[in-house]
Amino acid sequence: MWLYQNSRVGVLTLLLFAVYALPFIHVIPYLWFDFDATPPPVMWGLAVNPYMTDKSVIELMSMIGAVGATGFVFGALLGRVRRPTGMENNESISWGNTTKTLSLPVFLVWIVVSIALTWVSAPKETIFTAAYTQSEPININWGFSAAWMVSYAVLTFALADAMFEFRPGIGKLKRTVIMLTILLVVIWFQLLRGDRESLTFVVAAALMYYAWGRSIRGVVSGRRGLSGSKIFLVAVMVFAAAFFVGSLRSMLAGTSTISELSNNLEQIGKSGALPFDNMMAGTWSGVLLTPLSIAGDYINGSLAIQYGKTYLDLVGSIIPGFLADWIGYERPIDAFHGPAWEMTYGIGGTHAVVVPFLDFRMAGVFLIMAIWSYLFAKSEQIAIRRLTVANITLLGIVAMATPHWMWYGEKYIMNALILWIVLSVLYRIRMTKTEIRPDTVRPSPGSF
Repeated sequence: MWLYQNSRVGVLTLLLFAVYALPFIHVIPYLWFDFDATPPPVMWGLAVNPYMTDKSVIELMSMIGAVGATGFVFGALLGRVRRPTGMENNESISWGNTTKTLSLPVFLVWIVVSIALTWVSAPKETIFTAAYTQSEPININWGFSAAWMVSYAVLTFALADAMFEFRPGIGKLKRTVIMLTILLVVIWFQLLRGDRESLTFVVAAALMYYAWGRSIRGVVSGRRGLSGSKIFLVAVMVFAAAFFVGSLRSMLAGTSTISELSNNLEQIGKSGALPFDNMMAGTWSGVLLTPLSIAGDYINGSLAIQYGKTYLDLVGSIIPGFLADWIGYERPIDAFHGPAWEMTYGIGGTHAVVVPFLDFRMAGVFLIMAIWSYLFAKSEQIAIRRLTVANITLLGIVAMATPHWMWYGEKYIMNALILWIVLSVLYRIRMTKTEIRPDTVRPSPGSF
């Protein structure tokens, strides 16, 4: 936090660390936990398992998390700048005399592609017509499980393009289209269907527009950018949306009128189905089961070291599922194979410390987290100092993929980076060149 406040590291580094550390919030109550007493039936918002109440397992799990956090901070320190990052000082940012953006027809094609991919990857039914677990997406048998990520990556490029659009009328239109698209995707295709993947995109879009992009003249004219109160407000809104959608998405099937919705919500509240007393439990709670599993298995002597095999499997799994099916190639890691399936306890995915520990033990946890932290700290500094559509989109895509990477596995960040490379090439091919006089022409006032 000190590095961030003194502009030595950027908001992306802070976000990465916060998401990394959140699951370990459940370690705090162990400071006063009585390991000799009869264990409660529920801990972390989950059914208790033997590892949760084993002192040696909890100590090792905490040590793994602490070593990873130390490595992360070490990498951030190596990657810190000796002067401000430029987010608060436009003079340190490189601006050219030209900018390149998509023509309006091509921009609209990108928007349509994004909406279409969101549509095929969202559950067919809303939470009012079917229980969340009973509604499948259109693309369930396509072998294209990353369609949602492609959708948000395309939309992230479109947002960056709209931010850099210097033609007043076109710029205002693009930003209006972006705003309407975000509302359509988040409300209709996500929240009303019980999905929450778009919430990470909302956070990424807010950071792009108010933090990394605030130095673009006129885009957020008259505003100071992202203050601490705004960060807190966005975090609370995202947390609240995730909590309520996660709690209600299987309880509202059959609701067809406002009165029925009101009655159902009242009954749900009275029944105690909304666990307000356990709001610190969530997706991250299940994620912590995976460091717990490797700690317990290591102590029990059943955790074999992989010596880098998992990372080779990750490289061998880069090929998209539909293409692998077409050529008859079986990926080492997919929806039914991989480290997540080797966990003694878990509900899908693995925390960011799991694979490093599986392959290289504590040294791997420290070094790999340090490398990731250093690379993204440096990438953020470079992107901010030379603002382009591709650079700011890189930050947005990484921010969007961060929770999936930190909580579900390295394959998500690999997919995100590959998507950025491919879309950057496509974007460059379809750009139109617009001459700009920086001292006299500014983007049209933001429409949102």
